[in-house]
Amino acid sequence: MIPLLERGIHALGGLFIKLVTRPKLVNPQLLLPQQSASDHVYYILESNRLSHKLLLKNLLRKQQRHIKDEQILFADSKGQAPLREALTDLVNAQKSNDKLNTLIIPIAIFHGRLPNREKSWFNLLYAEAWHEAGPIGSFFQLLINGRQTLVRIDEALALKQLINKNEDSEATARKTARVLRTHFSITRRSIIGPDLSHRRTLINLVIKNPSVQQAIDQQAKERGTSRHRIERHCVRTLDNIAADFSPITTRILDPLLNWVWGRLYRKVRIANIDRVQEIAKTHQLIYLPCHRSHMDYLLLSWVLYRHGLMIPHVAAGENLNIPIIGPILKRGGAIFMRRQFHGDPLYSCLYKTYLEQMTHRGHSLEYFIEGGRSRTGRLLAAKTGLLSMSIESYRDNPQKPVALIPVWVGYDRLVESKSYQKELSGEKKQQESISTLLATSKILSQQFGNTLLSFGEPLLLEEHTHCENPAKDDVKQIAAKVMRSINQAAEVTQSSLLATCLLGGSPSQSVAELSDKSTRLLNLLKTLHPELQLIPEGKPSDWINEAAKMGQIDQKLNLIKINQHQAQELCFYRNNIQHILILPSMYLLLAHRLESGKALSINRTIKMIYPFIQAELFLQWELSDLTDLLKQIRTVLVEQNLLESNAEGGWKTTSNPLVNTLILTAEPILLRYYIVLRTLARYNEISAEDLIESSQKIAELIHKEYGYSTPEYKDKRVLESFIEQLHALDFLTKVDGRLSSNFDTSALFTQAKKILKPHMISLVDAKLGNNSNSPPLPKI
Repeated sequence: MIPLLERGIHALGGLFIKLVTRPKLVNPQLLLPQQSASDHVYYILESNRLSHKLLLKNLLRKQQRHIKDEQILFADSKGQAPLREALTDLVNAQKSNDKLNTLIIPIAIFHGRLPNREKSWFNLLYAEAWHEAGPIGSFFQLLINGRQTLVRIDEALALKQLINKNEDSEATARKTARVLRTHFSITRRSIIGPDLSHRRTLINLVIKNPSVQQAIDQQAKERGTSRHRIERHCVRTLDNIAADFSPITTRILDPLLNWVWGRLYRKVRIANIDRVQEIAKTHQLIYLPCHRSHMDYLLLSWVLYRHGLMIPHVAAGENLNIPIIGPILKRGGAIFMRRQFHGDPLYSCLYKTYLEQMTHRGHSLEYFIEGGRSRTGRLLAAKTGLLSMSIESYRDNPQKPVALIPVWVGYDRLVESKSYQKELSGEKKQQESISTLLATSKILSQQFGNTLLSFGEPLLLEEHTHCENPAKDDVKQIAAKVMRSINQAAEVTQSSLLATCLLGGSPSQSVAELSDKSTRLLNLLKTLHPELQLIPEGKPSDWINEAAKMGQIDQKLNLIKINQHQAQELCFYRNNIQHILILPSMYLLLAHRLESGKALSINRTIKMIYPFIQAELFLQWELSDLTDLLKQIRTVLVEQNLLESNAEGGWKTTSNPLVNTLILTAEPILLRYYIVLRTLARYNEISAEDLIESSQKIAELIHKEYGYSTPEYKDKRVLESFIEQLHALDFLTKVDGRLSSNFDTSALFTQAKKILKPHMISLVDAKLGNNSNSPPLPKI
């Protein structure tokens, strides 16, 4: 009678589970391992909950796999069939049969999977936490959060690998139980994060920190103000800074964002998320994405949540702390910050201490290493303030492992595209406000193609910090590594392919011509970079039709045209992959322009220019790698019919239509370098502002030669970034705000005259003149 009743309860329970849960599986391929006759498979759950047991059976039944109750183990079995006893039996069986292969597959199940606030009894009814809810709480978890069920499946544990012949079965069972319980603890922390302290408690902990108290004393002494008044000011400041993370807000935002992305984007495509899921088991994570759009942090948090990872707290500019939006972002994990910390050591101390508290509690963090959104599609120079705080915090407490996660984000079309072009044309940036929010709502009726997120190789701070060296040395090296890793994680969008082909050719092309060049370009990229995962889907004709619908190009029958505004927008998407194309493009440019086309001459010239290109485009290869790398590139260019040998034993370009496209991709960059360095050489000393202004004016005039005005070439940020990198590489000396060159530019200028078009060189030289002692800047 009892077994019959039990079967009835299980049948009803299984039906209830089917009705209320919508499980999302992480690593579903691991649920059913490839089995041989000698394999005995067991599944282990974190706790002995009937609902989890029934859910596992339902999942296996869908795969036509039926298991017995004896094949399900529990890490925390509440004294019922203790894990150690079950494992002892399995160890004995394994020892008695060498051919046997016992596999134990860990299955972690979460309903809601968000952290709780301390002392919040209401959340206990429906949210995952570090404690287990009772029968009523478990029922409400299923009822309210069943549709947000996450099932995490991990690699099977082969029991024979843990068996030591010199160890008795009970000792092996204890060791295995400890490994499995530790695994579940790590998995739970990586997915739901630590419990959230009450916000006021956290602020008080920051205020009481010795370094903050010292900074308060210092400011009170300097300003002759009472400590009490400054402490109240600190509380107000921290109230503006601190996130107010709300699980309820996040649960509401998840389906809302899912709907928004469905309206805006055809697909959100993701690469290398498995890297993050793996490293999250052992390290606290700090996400460092490139910054292209306000959508970046919303997309990243949504993707992490959807893939069973802890939602990070995001450092965001105070400009977003506006009515309605600000409070929502705070409840989603935003930590607001000023754009500048300089001149306010107390604010810097408060912010750093707050981040340290979040780090020590195990929260994931996210901030944009570029500081602001790139208007040009290229990475901006790293702003290392927050990175420096993170590295110093780790150096002070290296026991807690930290991993930096570079993230590349790409769009077929930017939501902010029009505003970016206005800013590049000289208009002031529009401040965030309710009116801009309402205006932004109009985008929901538009289409923006695909968006891509690619996670780079994690940087483990234990491998990249050296406590015997000054912290600033670590910061500099790690920042450079992060920027290169972001670019290394880049993928290719269909807009970047079309933009490269359109801007590197006639502004009027046939559909067949553009399709052919796009196909050739994609084939080249796939051959050069087989690691690319998110290759554009469909045919080039489909990409062209979609670009026309998005207003990026004009299509009339079989003819494609772009106007000035469209060309300006397309520059952004081309620049997303410019770092991938720059070396093959330069090789073709030099083979085309240098008289002999000898490989030695081409290599020597590229090596001469490479430090500048590497600095601006954050290329991962070192100078010592170039000889082998350029040989590989040359081989691919020959295979792709872009390069061929000439009668003199050198290399020449072919008539392939992609050749001119790639040459016109590299040439403007080299021309801009010539303008900046030629202007710098024109004067013994020059301020950064004058150098930028003069270069801007010449670049604006010169680049009209390419058919369209492309403001990104004269964008102040691009020029500032290039000059900053020259200074960082010690090519420039800065004394009293004035710059001077540290190297002989004559060899570069000699090569430039062989590579760049003569009339361009003549125009630059004419505008700058030849008298190096003349102090005033030329009027252009």
